[in-house]
Amino acid sequence: MSPDRPSFAVARSTFRLWLGSVFGLTLVASAFGQTSNDGLLPLGGDPYASVPVRPVVICFPPTPPPLDRAVAHVTPPMPRPLTPPPELANYTNELFYAPLSTRLLEKDLNDQMRTRIAAFHNAQADALAELRAEIEQVRGADAPTRRHALEALARHQTQSLAALEQESEQIRTELAAARYDWSALREWALGESSRRGDSPMEIAATMRAYAFYQSGLVPGQRRLLREISLELAMAGEDAVAAQAAQPFMFFSPEPARVLLPDDLPADLAGKVAAYQTKKSALKKELYDAVYKSDSAMLSLLRQIALKSLAKKQAPQLAELEPLAEEIRSGLAALPSPTRRRTSTSPLPPILSARLDAVVRAGGALQKETMQKIEAVRAEIVDEPVALSYSFEGSGLKFTVTPRLGRFVRSDPNRPIADGIAARMRQVENTMAEIASEFGHRLADLVNESESIRADAAVALGQTNRRVIDAALAGARENSALKESEDAFNEYRFAVFEPGLSPEQRRLLFGGAIAKLDLPLLRGEYQPTRRAQQW
Repeated sequence: MSPDRPSFAVARSTFRLWLGSVFGLTLVASAFGQTSNDGLLPLGGDPYASVPVRPVVICFPPTPPPLDRAVAHVTPPMPRPLTPPPELANYTNELFYAPLSTRLLEKDLNDQMRTRIAAFHNAQADALAELRAEIEQVRGADAPTRRHALEALARHQTQSLAALEQESEQIRTELAAARYDWSALREWALGESSRRGDSPMEIAATMRAYAFYQSGLVPGQRRLLREISLELAMAGEDAVAAQAAQPFMFFSPEPARVLLPDDLPADLAGKVAAYQTKKSALKKELYDAVYKSDSAMLSLLRQIALKSLAKKQAPQLAELEPLAEEIRSGLAALPSPTRRRTSTSPLPPILSARLDAVVRAGGALQKETMQKIEAVRAEIVDEPVALSYSFEGSGLKFTVTPRLGRFVRSDPNRPIADGIAARMRQVENTMAEIASEFGHRLADLVNESESIRADAAVALGQTNRRVIDAALAGARENSALKESEDAFNEYRFAVFEPGLSPEQRRLLFGGAIAKLDLPLLRGEYQPTRRAQQW
């Protein structure tokens, strides 16, 4: 990155100084959300003090899958600086996930905030345990009895859950300090006049970032922005392609995605249409406001515009919930895709069981191996040695290199210091042992897979490889769905069971997403400049 300050950030800093001279430091601080410990512009200090000297890494949460869609649990290797901290797995449905990720990676989370987040997590876990216990108790009851019991629990829990959600938003606000904001180094804005225009992925990334970082929004708008971002990322060239890429309906609690029957009764179909129409109108209005305000030179102007919209949309967002509850009541009596898909393996039970075992063993092997490698990486994090690796069809590949640029003079003609070379050999030997063990266990799994393929060909009476592969793929999907069955049952309950409050639905949905154990996404650096072309 050039030592020159980004033009977009410079302009903002210049306007801050101008405002300070006209209206006074207190107004400037309140307008830009500054506090004395935010590391921002001090009186009489460096006018660029609010701009980080390097981009920091931000991890965004994994996207919750549609209901009853198989989840892949394979995590690709990542560069160590972009590897998400494991403790983020506790907060995959929280809107402070992204700001927290940077704090953890930068080791800038003080004890007070750690204690506060732990207390929030414990209180949330206690409430979720109470809700799950009640669900289990009424699971076999008839619908009226079940609804009566859930409504009673909702009256007991909702006030405290609302307070927890307020605490979550406050934590998000305090973690998302200006220097860690997604836009802190961004030199571009949506809607700026240029020949290239904005790419769909840039717009999607900006909408997602606003969900986690922009002040002035209400939590319901943040959840809508996550949906908007996903819709943009999956958009097609036309309506047909878009429908094929994203055939699911976003429903409460956001961002849940479901399929509804095509042959709904007319009155219920009308309610679904009304729900979608009202929600789409809110999304369009929110999208337009974010897109327009993103190019505002002053964050104060952006906050004013978005706060005004939040005040307008908050009651409209609340009006969606009773309509969603009417839809749930109508769906409850219907046999529909809201029930778990009852798929069966195309293979005989004994082959399906063998395939299940191979799939589970393969996932466990990769996860276990990555944990060993990350332990090695942790040992050399402050040493002049770099380790990269990848899983390939033939086994585990790795490379150990010196980090000359950081620790010693970068001279290609200068030999590597003896101490560094010795440390590299130690790491290589350790990695060779890990790779050897991985290779032997992988070979056993490959042999078993080939044996299953041969037995499947006999059982199916087929020699056509495509037919056999299709059968094996269907069996693997069925295995993945069975593995996630408990989590998806909870997901379904959160979305469709009448009687829960919106706060309980969000709590239970978050618990279901945690149960799915989604692979955490690799981090990304704060955006700076953008390419001349898409």
